Amino acid sequence: MSARTWDAVFFAAALLCTAGFAWYYIRGVLDGDKMLARAAAVGFFVLCAAAVVALLRILL
Repeated sequence: MSARTWDAVFFAAALLCTAGFAWYYIRGVLDGDKMLARAAAVGFFVLCAAAVVALLRILL
């Protein structure tokens, strides 16, 4: 597989995991679980950054 294909796969996986972390953040906030909400927020932002990097590698 080419590097561009791997970048596209990584981008798709990062977006999927970002959606999961967003769901866990919402669950943590609604349940009043601060630790879950904070951990999910960190994971969300880290994977958002990874998705942006992967998207830039695909486009450039």
